[in-house]
Amino acid sequence: MKKKLIVNADDFGLSPGVNKGIIETYLNGILSSTTLMVNQPYAEHAIELYKNYDGLGLGIHLTFDKGKALYGISSLTDSDGNFKKYPLLLKSAKKEDFINEIEAQILKFKELCGKMPTHMDSHHHIHIKLQEAFEAVEIISKKYNLKYRKNDELIGEFYENNVSLNEFYSLINAKNTETIEFMCHPAVVDIPLLETSSYTYKREEELKILINSQVKDFIKDNYILMSYDEKIKNI
Repeated sequence: MKKKLIVNADDFGLSPGVNKGIIETYLNGILSSTTLMVNQPYAEHAIELYKNYDGLGLGIHLTFDKGKALYGISSLTDSDGNFKKYPLLLKSAKKEDFINEIEAQILKFKELCGKMPTHMDSHHHIHIKLQEAFEAVEIISKKYNLKYRKNDELIGEFYENNVSLNEFYSLINAKNTETIEFMCHPAVVDIPLLETSSYTYKREEELKILINSQVKDFIKDNYILMSYDEKIKNI
């Protein structure tokens, strides 16, 4: 029996090049889902592109350590409302503030997209790293009946030095869960990306692998490719 596979691109909304790379990987490759960073400057650009491709699953990439908080000043932010970086969040973050921020980001998502997200994940896996964030995600998940990224189903190692065709096959063949989520970050590198992220040119390598014809044939033969809302992607 074929396993279910979700190939999700994080960081939708981070830069025009990221947005374009994600759409290209959906159109020409194995990408079936993406998650939107609603507090980033190119979120609206992402949604304008997305409107033409509603077969692409669209979730929310909860952001707790980059940019401005939507809820306002809290234990997650500095005095100007900017999110603290991850090490500092360890010392101060409160579950109630995560709950409030998640709800604010979901409401922003609904405003931008006209619908609820298919699921939740988080930038830099904050909801997996911090117990307070994880508990907040669980609460919101039950309140809004939203799925969320789970560590036991996730392949998150396709990143930096692990971005190669051989690593792609190795990582996906090693996962034995009934449903697998393969996390990726395809993009076309542009100036806004270079200015805001330390992970840049490897994103273009990811894109090339994810649209590779041999990879597409391998996935078609061995997996049911789908999004979190269970739309099947044919390749």
